[in-house]
Amino acid sequence: MADWQAEFARGRIVNREQAKVAASQIVRAGERYQHLFPAVTEPAVNGAVEILHEDKALIVVNKPAPLPMHAGGRFYLNTLQYILNAAYHPQTPFPAHRLDANTTGLVLVARTRHFASRLQGQFAQGQVEKTYLVRVSGPLPADEFACDAPISARSGERCSRTVDHENGLPAQTGFCVLRRFADGTNMLEARPLTGRTNQIRVHLWHLGVPVCGDAIYLPRRCLGRTQTLAVDDPPLCLQAARVRFVHPLTSEPVEFNAPLPAWASEDSCPPYPNK
Repeated sequence: MADWQAEFARGRIVNREQAKVAASQIVRAGERYQHLFPAVTEPAVNGAVEILHEDKALIVVNKPAPLPMHAGGRFYLNTLQYILNAAYHPQTPFPAHRLDANTTGLVLVARTRHFASRLQGQFAQGQVEKTYLVRVSGPLPADEFACDAPISARSGERCSRTVDHENGLPAQTGFCVLRRFADGTNMLEARPLTGRTNQIRVHLWHLGVPVCGDAIYLPRRCLGRTQTLAVDDPPLCLQAARVRFVHPLTSEPVEFNAPLPAWASEDSCPPYPNK
């Protein structure tokens, strides 16, 4: 509330005639107001959004990185939601879930609120099967392993999440090794059975094998100084690679797969260090 009071005091809330309005202004049906922002330059993002599938109910997107899902912080126009709104105007697409700004891969987008609720219900009930590709640095405990460490419900330093054994939310991720690279990194398949924020990254960080290219969850359980990577930074080696769910229109099971990222190709073993 105090933040909004300050915005009114600065004169950043105006009516259709661009006249400043007071916080005490009574809003009536049909009236519109604007929230003015000072001139700022948003950080550059990767806007190469790829549409893998679309039908009357669903749009399946291959999200690039770095690209935030929604407006927030330093980002307003440079977001997936803004790009989709512009591309599908006058429709307003509804992403049914989210990926971190630095994570690439599959995002399910509904064309209407009705279809969004059907998809979101499947996510909430754990009925969507999600598979990620992830490249990590460090020795692995086994060819197949899992982590069920609870993850903090609230963000902490630099918007990070951590393992919280006392008050954390239940979280479970299964991992299996797909390939061991000559540079000491390893390609894993990750299957999150719950949907906590930063779950895969936090679990691997907790196990001592952080995701290559992660700017916040660093080796030796140190925290970095930034969340969102710059366009020319080495990529976060984490991709939402495959998703299986029930189509919200046909009620039939469907599966979609993302194109293999460059950092996961059979012939590519470059270093992708953590900052």
